[in-house]
Amino acid sequence: MPNAMLKVLLDTNLLLRFLTDDDPKKAKAVERLLKTSKQPLTVTDMAFAELAWVMASFYGFEKSKIIVKLASILDVETVKASKKLLRHSLVIYARHNIDFIDAYHAAFMKLKSYDAIYSYDRDFDKVSDLKRLEP
Repeated sequence: MPNAMLKVLLDTNLLLRFLTDDDPKKAKAVERLLKTSKQPLTVTDMAFAELAWVMASFYGFEKSKIIVKLASILDVETVKASKKLLRHSLVIYARHNIDFIDAYHAAFMKLKSYDAIYSYDRDFDKVSDLKRLEP
């Protein structure tokens, strides 16, 4: 396949090395990849959510630091992701005392024009223009 563009997915652990610098050699290698890749590097919504969760639960990062670090991934030109949805998720995550997954669901609902969410999770009530229903 000469000159064919490879479709490449980035796993969460690569991005964790880069964002936490817990293994400087690997962090530098990932940084080089992000800066010099000729093909788009796809980050799934699941990997992005996993990054938020691991940085909070395992690394103990403050929410504000997680938001800055995750936004920095979305700023990388070679990264291909649901950038509009993920940026909106970060805004909701920053504004409300809810976890990233709930913020993601709220952003998804807003961007996709959903009217309500069925949930027992009262954290959704913290997002003023979101309607939560219980069965």
